[in-house]
Amino acid sequence: MSEGYLGAAFQSARTQLELTLDDQPATEQATHAIRAALTRLARDAETHPELGASERRQTAAAVELVRAAIVGTLAAVRAPALPQPRPSPPRRSPLHLLLNGFGSDEEDRHREREHEEELLRVRRPVVHTASLLEQLHAALESADRLLTEAEPPPPEKVPVAWHEDGELVNLLRDLMAAHSENDGELALRRIAGLRRELPLRHDIDVIDFDGTNEWMFTLGRQPDGPAGGDFRTVQPALVLKDGRVLRRGEATTPVAAPPGPPAQAVAGDDVPQPGPGEAQSAQAPSAPHAESTDEQAPAADQDRKNNGGKEHHDG
Repeated sequence: MSEGYLGAAFQSARTQLELTLDDQPATEQATHAIRAALTRLARDAETHPELGASERRQTAAAVELVRAAIVGTLAAVRAPALPQPRPSPPRRSPLHLLLNGFGSDEEDRHREREHEEELLRVRRPVVHTASLLEQLHAALESADRLLTEAEPPPPEKVPVAWHEDGELVNLLRDLMAAHSENDGELALRRIAGLRRELPLRHDIDVIDFDGTNEWMFTLGRQPDGPAGGDFRTVQPALVLKDGRVLRRGEATTPVAAPPGPPAQAVAGDDVPQPGPGEAQSAQAPSAPHAESTDEQAPAADQDRKNNGGKEHHDG
């Protein structure tokens, strides 16, 4: 903020007002002139090239405040009420008119009008121009001090393209180099260095889940181990120095895997025997198998006979 901007900018407007207004103008005339001068001052502040966008808005708001106070005060000034009109003089008799002439009533009315006009002139509210402009100048200087001592506005955020951010381009190049070389250790070292740089150079803290900062994380469960394990950080939270969470983290805890489908029964395992009512239905599908077994029985006996003969011959 340019210190003393409003007080200096009002100097030219004050000179113009002193030339426009009389020493004691009517309140309506002073109100109109002051409103026009402060409106121009606010418009100039809104378009001043040496002021930032936030400073222009604050300066224009300060001028609006001063204008509302001054113009509102002038609008509150009112002329005092006129006194009640005096009663009309009693009507004179014709004999009095003949003796004193016919002009006495007309002279009385003329004097009455002059008296009322004099009352209007005396009771008409006026403004002392020099005092008014001095108070207005003091009000604008007070606004200057208020703006100077006010907390500066936050810096305006301007988005920067990736290719214009040198640090980001270097980070991308290093990570792509690790990918080209298939070097996981190089990537991890670069990421570890980035984690150290974030709080020092960019005011961003990388926070892991520790059980006391649940509000920074999204908690979940993952069936990859025995139930009851501790939460582990999947994604750390990114938190600014002022406490604002830039990105929430994620933490999960393992839970027992759900039971799978029952295993198929194999030969030799203990198979539950069917009940009395289930015996016939359980044996029905196995009938063809039984027939094929009976058909193969003679061949098996013949093999045993041949084998026995061979063994006997070898003996």
